[in-house]
Amino acid sequence: MDSKNIQIGDTRYAYYELPNPGKAKMLLLHGMLVESHCFEAMTEDLKANYHLVLLDLKGHGKSDNGRSYDADYTNDAIAADLLAFQQAVIQEPFHLVGYSLGGQYSLKFAGTHPELVKSVTLIDSAPALSTKGVFLLLYALFTMPKFFRNEEHVLRFYNKRLKGLGDYMLKHCVTKVPDGHYLLRYDKKNLAPNTLAKSALRTKDLWESSKNIKAPVLILRAGKSAIIDNKIERTMKANMPHAQVVLMKNMGHELVFSKPKEVSEQIEAFVSRC
Repeated sequence: MDSKNIQIGDTRYAYYELPNPGKAKMLLLHGMLVESHCFEAMTEDLKANYHLVLLDLKGHGKSDNGRSYDADYTNDAIAADLLAFQQAVIQEPFHLVGYSLGGQYSLKFAGTHPELVKSVTLIDSAPALSTKGVFLLLYALFTMPKFFRNEEHVLRFYNKRLKGLGDYMLKHCVTKVPDGHYLLRYDKKNLAPNTLAKSALRTKDLWESSKNIKAPVLILRAGKSAIIDNKIERTMKANMPHAQVVLMKNMGHELVFSKPKEVSEQIEAFVSRC
C-alpha cells in the first residue's frame, strides 16, 4: 500500500486508500504501537466490497507526533482531527472499524458525530481496560526493551510472541537511529494523560460517548485477551443496547495479525446487515 499525506492543523497525517468506486466507504483505525499495515491481511478480504481508508494515528507510523498530550492527544483533539479527515477525504457517512486504541477513538467519534457513522466495529476494544488488562499492559510496557540492538533483536523479540509479528514490526514500526539501534516508532506522549485525574476523565468521557452512538455496533471480544472482562462487557451492552458482542474464541489481542480472515468475515457479515 502506498501512503498519501494530509495536513490537519499542525499535524501531517499519513493514510492509505484502496478505492472501490460505488462501494460503501470504511475507515480502519489501528491500535497503539502499530500502524495501518496491521490491517493489510484483512484488506485482502474487505477490499472487494468496500472502499477502504486506513489512517496512521497521530504519533504512529508515518504521521507526525503531537506537541503534548493535552494539546494533541485528548479525546476531543483526536475526534476533531477525525472530523476534518472525514470532511476532506471520506466526504460521506462511513463504516468505522477500530482496533484497540483505534476502537477508543472510534467510540469518541461515533458518539460525537453519530450522523456520520453507518456502523461501528470494535476489535478487542472498550472505553476502559479490565483490571487484569491494565496490569498486563503495564507489564508489557515495563518489559519491553528500551531499544533493539539490531534487526535480529526486533525479529526475535516479536516473533516469540507471534510468528511473523517480528517481520511486520521491523518493516513498519521501528526506526533505525544514528548509533545503529532501533526504536519503536510511536510517540510516548500518546500513552496516557500525565495524571490519574486526567486519565479518569478520559475514561469517563469514552463511556459517555458510547451512550450517544446511534449506529449499529459490533464488539469482537478476543477470548484469550484481558482487555474486556464480563463486567466491562455488561456496561458496554447497557450503554449500547443495540450492540452485538461476538466472542472470538482462542484468540488473543493480536487477532488482527493471527486471525485476519476470521476478523474480516465477522466485519463483513455485520456490515452487510447495516
